[in-house]
Amino acid sequence: MFFLAMASEAHSRSPESFVPTGEEWELLHRIGASAAFQKSNRLREFLLYVGERKLQDPQCSIPEQEIGIAVFGRPAGYDTGQDNLVRVQASQLRKRLQQYFAGEERDEPLVVELPKGSYAPVFHPREALPAGLPSPAGHRSVWTWAGWGLAGVLGLAFALLLAQNLGLRQRAELGVGTRPSVDRLWRQMFGNGQTINLVLADGNLVEFENQIQGQISLSDYQNGAFAKLAGARIADPALQTLALNFVGRRYTSVADVKAALAIGLVCAANGLPLEVVFARYASTAQVSSHNAILLGSLRANPWVGLFEDKLNFRTVFEESPRAAYFVNRLPKPGEQPVYKAQWAALGFCRVAYLPNPKGTGDVLLISGTDVQVTEAGSEFITSERWVRALRTSLGLKSGDPVPRFEALLQGQLINATVPEFQVVVVRRH
Repeated sequence: MFFLAMASEAHSRSPESFVPTGEEWELLHRIGASAAFQKSNRLREFLLYVGERKLQDPQCSIPEQEIGIAVFGRPAGYDTGQDNLVRVQASQLRKRLQQYFAGEERDEPLVVELPKGSYAPVFHPREALPAGLPSPAGHRSVWTWAGWGLAGVLGLAFALLLAQNLGLRQRAELGVGTRPSVDRLWRQMFGNGQTINLVLADGNLVEFENQIQGQISLSDYQNGAFAKLAGARIADPALQTLALNFVGRRYTSVADVKAALAIGLVCAANGLPLEVVFARYASTAQVSSHNAILLGSLRANPWVGLFEDKLNFRTVFEESPRAAYFVNRLPKPGEQPVYKAQWAALGFCRVAYLPNPKGTGDVLLISGTDVQVTEAGSEFITSERWVRALRTSLGLKSGDPVPRFEALLQGQLINATVPEFQVVVVRRH
């Protein structure tokens, strides 16, 4: 299935008989992607953290200190009597939830509240609808679209709907076995029952970083510190305004959408639930505790930075003159110490399969020196020909599982496309 969960009949259940399902997780992400939470990453992480804890353990009691450490970065054992940050933020979260359900989504069939005196959210249905009226849940998309503008949602929704239809048709008419190596690899990587969070690159972020002449940190990115960075690094007020207007727009490239299409088809054919998330609205929990696919370079997707120190091929960007390349930390015979891109002519893409930071899921990184080579990386990992080549490069026998790996691809750019690419290096982890 190419979705989190089909909408259930929550509106017809009583609070006493209510059992959390995938619908609750979808609701939390819709709330986190809403206008009420767009400028508050920490409140969104607060909501997702306590929501996930509640869904995993409906009887849980979530201590204030746990939230302070996990969400707000407080040191272990800090004194909650002296530090009231969590209580203040909980009050703000309650107000934002009330704002959401009273304004943007009056028709949500399911409501989530954070009761006073508790940090464990409560899910309950709205009052039952009059007989004969359709359930709002019946008209809601079966996918979660976190943090997208309308145009982006419609464009990518169309692409992923096409992927789902093609994947299901292929499965019905030809069978999953038409791409046995691909299907086996993807079920191995992500067949653990968790949702895959596909995090798309933030296209406009790259231009903003070009203007400030530097790489934005994940912390600044999460906190939306664009105005602070622009004020500190761009002297011209007019250029500051232009850069902020530019980075304020949500955009991902056509190449990323095509990559998502290829990934979506494979997920649909193999029954792997997929959630598409714009990088600006991804959360630490989604990337560090669950299955995730990160598309784009470190420049366009700061979440990639969580894994850079674990990789042999490290991303480097130089500001002046502008250059992008991968450094080979431990070159082997026949390998180069540096693989440097040539703008509009030659590009490289790193594809890596790793555990997430908490060891509770798996992560696939597809990071190119430009968007076109990133798309080639998605072809590499979804094509029967290339997955077989990967298995051969790793020295695997029939039936052997694919180990953690890094692969470095090289592609020639012709008219802003990569018609062909080759595998330069494959490394086991």
